[in-house]
Amino acid sequence: MTATLRHHSPHNDDRHSLPDKHRLPRRWRYGLLALLVACLAIAGAVVPAVWNLLDLFDQLPKMAWLQDLLARSPAVSWSLMLVWGTAVSVALLSMLSLRQGWQGVALVAALTLWAVLWYLHMPHVEQCHAMYGTGNICNTWQWVFTISLSLATALYMFVIFLLSLSALGLMFTAPDETPEE
Repeated sequence: MTATLRHHSPHNDDRHSLPDKHRLPRRWRYGLLALLVACLAIAGAVVPAVWNLLDLFDQLPKMAWLQDLLARSPAVSWSLMLVWGTAVSVALLSMLSLRQGWQGVALVAALTLWAVLWYLHMPHVEQCHAMYGTGNICNTWQWVFTISLSLATALYMFVIFLLSLSALGLMFTAPDETPEE
C-alpha cells in the first residue's frame, strides 16, 4: 500500500513519469556528478592554456568590416560574446540529452565557428579601459569572461570524457549485449 501511495503522490509523479529504462541508477548519477566535479577542478588548471590558445586565435587575419562594426559598440559586442559562448554550451548539452545525432553535431560546430569568429573580431580589453577608465566595469568583464570560459571548458571536458567512456563501453560490449532502445 505504501508503494501505491508513493506512486500516486503529487510529489513523486515527476520521478515516476520517466520510464525506468531512461533513468540512471543512483551509483551512475553519483559517478557522473563526481566526473563533473573533477572536470571543474581540471578546468581550473587548464584555463591558462585556453587563454593562450585564444591569444593564438587573436593572431589570425581579421575581416576589417566586422571588426569595425563590433568596435562601434563594445559593450554590446562583449555581451553577445557571452551569449554565443553560452549558446555553444547549451547546444552541446541538448545534443547529449536529446541525442540529436549529426544535426546536433552540425549545430554545435556552427555555433562554435560563429563564437570563434566573433571572438576574433571583438574589441580588446584595452578599449574597455580607454572608454570606461580603470574602474570596476572592465575588471568585472574580465572576471565574467574567465568564469564563463572555465565553466565552458569544464563542460567540454565532461562531454569528451562521457564520449570516451561511451566509446570504450561500445568497444568492449559484444554486439548481442547492446541494450535495445
